[in-house]
Amino acid sequence: MTSIVPFQIEDLFDINPVNLDPLTENFNLSFYLQYLTDWPSLFFKSIEIYSDFGQDHEISGYMMGKTEGKLSKKEWHTHITAVTVQDQYRRLGLASDLCIHLEKMTSIEPYDVLFVDLFVKVTNTLARQLYEKLGYSVYRRVVGYYGRDMPTDRNKIDDEIDAFDMRKSQPRDVNNETIRDHGDKVNVLPQEVVF
Repeated sequence: MTSIVPFQIEDLFDINPVNLDPLTENFNLSFYLQYLTDWPSLFFKSIEIYSDFGQDHEISGYMMGKTEGKLSKKEWHTHITAVTVQDQYRRLGLASDLCIHLEKMTSIEPYDVLFVDLFVKVTNTLARQLYEKLGYSVYRRVVGYYGRDMPTDRNKIDDEIDAFDMRKSQPRDVNNETIRDHGDKVNVLPQEVVF
């Protein structure tokens, strides 16, 4: 049985089976601690329970989210920093459940955001399909987002290091002003993505 529960600091000792995967981005300890401190309710995990009392369980995935931006600039949003699922629990809808849980939490007070966004590598078609199925669309292409050097030419695209900024508008964005059609044709540099 799967449950979604808050992430705790001691869970950092138990997430290796989730993180030791080529599809998962790993962060340093201070990064995880910042999310636990600044956005504790938006950092949660899915667990698989093996006993009636919940004592025996395994972390099957987790979500790291945050809120940022200004409402006055129509930028107030939830950002999905990381959503990852252990390889043996993939293809069960767990990543979708984690995303939907975050969307529901932040589409109401006290957050009541305009949209949810995330960055996905242009070549990660499986992830892009997952997000599109959930209602996300490409808002813009961030040229060189995953590269080592800061790019200066927004027209020098490279699928290996570029990211799509994908968005899903939330109920507060009544007129869908925070999303656009054909966003894959809009190129920006990483330094231009500021909230």
